[in-house]
Amino acid sequence: MTDKKQFIATEPSDKIKFLAEAQEEQKTTLKITNQSEMKQAFKVKCTRNDLFRIKPSTGILDYNQTLTVVLTYRGGQQKPPAEKQQFGVYHIPAPENCTCEGAWAEHYGPPQGEHKLKVVWNE
Repeated sequence: MTDKKQFIATEPSDKIKFLAEAQEEQKTTLKITNQSEMKQAFKVKCTRNDLFRIKPSTGILDYNQTLTVVLTYRGGQQKPPAEKQQFGVYHIPAPENCTCEGAWAEHYGPPQGEHKLKVVWNE
């Protein structure tokens, strides 16, 4: 296995926790930090847009910048199977003076890096 340099760090690094059986909307945060020497455009995606909201879901991180993303479980539904739900954080280098949309539009191939975070339900 090759040791790829991590350009972006997430906190938490592996799991997003929500309360089980909650009918109310729940919010939690995900911190994304750019550890690279250049700007990074990022996208945060989830497996079910009907269950979760992500704000902001895209953006550009400057060198050593940390951004807090709010992840919301919409509630009011039966808890989905835990092992099926996840969030993904994808990133690519962002040229100077470009927009996030522009960076992704001009990017070819897979993202430079990705982090997968499983959704877990605390009983």
